[in-house]
Amino acid sequence: MKTLSAIAREMGVSSATVSYVYHNKWREKRIRPDLAEKIQRKLERERGRPDMLGEQLRSGQTRTAGVLLPDLDQIYYLRLLAGLERRLGQENYMLFLGNSHRSHNCRQTELLDRMLMRRVDMLILSPVPLPDLDAELDRIAALDTPIVFVDNYIKGRDIPYAVSDNRWGARQAVARALAEGRRRLLFIGGNPGMAALADRLEGCRDALGEAGLELRDDWILWKQDLGEGLHEALRSRLGSSDRPDAIFCDSLFKCDEIIAVLAESNLRHPDDVLLCGFDYPAPGSETALHQKAIHGPLLVVRQDTETMGKAAAELAIRAGAIGPGESERLIRPLLTWEFDEGEEEGAPSLFAKQKRRAS
Repeated sequence: MKTLSAIAREMGVSSATVSYVYHNKWREKRIRPDLAEKIQRKLERERGRPDMLGEQLRSGQTRTAGVLLPDLDQIYYLRLLAGLERRLGQENYMLFLGNSHRSHNCRQTELLDRMLMRRVDMLILSPVPLPDLDAELDRIAALDTPIVFVDNYIKGRDIPYAVSDNRWGARQAVARALAEGRRRLLFIGGNPGMAALADRLEGCRDALGEAGLELRDDWILWKQDLGEGLHEALRSRLGSSDRPDAIFCDSLFKCDEIIAVLAESNLRHPDDVLLCGFDYPAPGSETALHQKAIHGPLLVVRQDTETMGKAAAELAIRAGAIGPGESERLIRPLLTWEFDEGEEEGAPSLFAKQKRRAS
């Protein structure tokens, strides 16, 4: 690979002439067709590329995008990353990637600072609502660095975002459970401070309200609030005389504890308690407890993470040119129960569409 200036020296022409051919502007610059063709062949043969340092000095841009996501060991975020990279790559951006790790309180701010020190042209992050985030966002705003949220957002912040239509998806899942005769819903969520997860709770309430039902306050369990007490709280609800006949989990990806309590309580999905929620359990998570408790396909709302990533990248690329009403991109998730038999790809076999196993 050679720089455009090196190719220009070898051919005895100006760097500007080679640059015009490289950027397909030779016609408007009135470069002879035979010379342009000769330069183009040389560019292809030598894999000619611009001197990025020179480009950066001239434009004031680094052509890098800072991307900060949590839990990059999960296939969910890898698919989201694929969507981001595909769209940003079309505009010749390289990704400066960070893994914020939800359990490390200072990690998010540290990585954002490092990205800003390297003068990224834009920031795309899935925000974790920690105490120091507001001050960090104020600092980024003062630097005029474009920022876009993906997968989650911060309420009250005038920052563009691309997320799943969480409220709609949750409403559809609970409406389906109600159509199957369920009336007593238990909600299990992760962090009540996550706007995307709070929207799923509201979607559950929407569906129940449309059916003339309410979600009991003591049947809303947040893992962050309960910690290790979630197991006992769930056992207590499932052991009561008016136990729930459906459980909505804001993320089925990490539902091992829920399935374990069902198995311990000799309850089965879907006959005794119907499980529904967002995204499939982690691949390879099937255990003997799962085999005991799960006897039919889960009602899964699957997020279109790659499309979400592309939408967030588009918002970042268009920063400064986003019109009214264009700063919020809600991506409709997929309702897996509407798929034909065998149509859903990538789902763990135990949890996807299947014939109900014999008792």
